[in-house]
Amino acid sequence: MKHKKEYLKLTTVLFRTMQHVESVIKQDIQSYDLNTTEFGALELLYHRGAQPMQSMASRLLMANSSMTYVIDKLEAKHMIYRTQDSVDKRVIMVDLTPEGRLFFDGIFPNHVKTLATMYQQLSEEELRLLIDMLKKVGYQAKELQGGAS
Repeated sequence: MKHKKEYLKLTTVLFRTMQHVESVIKQDIQSYDLNTTEFGALELLYHRGAQPMQSMASRLLMANSSMTYVIDKLEAKHMIYRTQDSVDKRVIMVDLTPEGRLFFDGIFPNHVKTLATMYQQLSEEELRLLIDMLKKVGYQAKELQGGAS
């Protein structure tokens, strides 16, 4: 087996890095009085437009019941609204309210600045390379677990 020590070291570095990255992102998101799932839902709607609630849950890797809770909270904050799909009445569509869009317009550039600061040590080429390498590892890990996500 090649490079046994490096496999262990890489795994440790990946976990520690992810803990630090997650901490910075959570801290940034909490400064907007949101949690990460609320931010994820708003970000998805901001960039993709109205979405079926069930597809939001799968995209955000959440159970439908958890997604309902998040949507309820965001609706109470007047950031999103729900409507019944005009074609399939069983489908609930979710979209940003004008207030929600305005709010996200205000916070998203700051969030991007936080990410840019965190990754500023990487050149454009290093950034692309890191993305590609992590995707390779992620796909291989997914395959090892039988394709489950």
